[in-house]
Amino acid sequence: MVTRLDALSISRSVRIRTGGQVLAVFERACDLVTPRDSALNEVTGNVVALVLAEIGNGPLNVVIEGQPGIFAAVESGTPAWTEGSTLSLGNLEIELDCAAVWEPRPDWEELRRHRARIESHLPLLRDLAQHQAPHDSLLPLLKAESDLTGFGKLVRSDLATQFAGLGSGLTPAGDDFLMGVMLRAWLSHPEPKPFCEQLAKVAAPCTTTLSAALLRAAARGECNTAWHHLLDALAGETENVLAAAVGSVLAHGHTSGADTLTGFLWLNP
Repeated sequence: MVTRLDALSISRSVRIRTGGQVLAVFERACDLVTPRDSALNEVTGNVVALVLAEIGNGPLNVVIEGQPGIFAAVESGTPAWTEGSTLSLGNLEIELDCAAVWEPRPDWEELRRHRARIESHLPLLRDLAQHQAPHDSLLPLLKAESDLTGFGKLVRSDLATQFAGLGSGLTPAGDDFLMGVMLRAWLSHPEPKPFCEQLAKVAAPCTTTLSAALLRAAARGECNTAWHHLLDALAGETENVLAAAVGSVLAHGHTSGADTLTGFLWLNP
């Protein structure tokens, strides 16, 4: 029996191609990988994440209607293909043409204009994160003394190689950390694009398919909706709004949100 669902929103960065297959299945998400496009000089395949509305928008995400467990009948390796505006995988057919297009890239130019205000709120962000984060995240690293005082030294010390792929799971903690470093670079680095591209170039081959795709998205300055809200909150003045935004970021995965925050707070350029 075929189950037909509507896509509610789709990231501007998502490219859905025929000939793909299911990469991994979860209660509230299903990740696909499609063949690389040589015309775009892609080294690896393209990852698309089908997610429920409670997960929300992200750089790789297609948000669909449905309840937890909707992907239960789909297995890793199941073929995925498109016909017209319909994406099919296993017993699911997802209609894409009515989906709203979501912009995964914050307005970094505007945020950089408010950089001084944002950075004045970082000590509060650190305190909120350390208070709310799980104890087994990377956030305790922030308590250690570090001689890393700028982005340039990060590359010279080859921290990308040291952290890429560190930890377990589809998005290891070390990769989440590097994503946070790149988001901070888009806020504070004088030349964020080449810095982030180099970081992703070093890190992506050392980790999982999904994590590599997320590293490349962070290198483009893209992040999920919780990070959009956090950056807006940092540019604002209300502590309660910031605390709520921190909580939303920390709710991503067991430690993924906390590990990304660690990278964001790590350096003082």
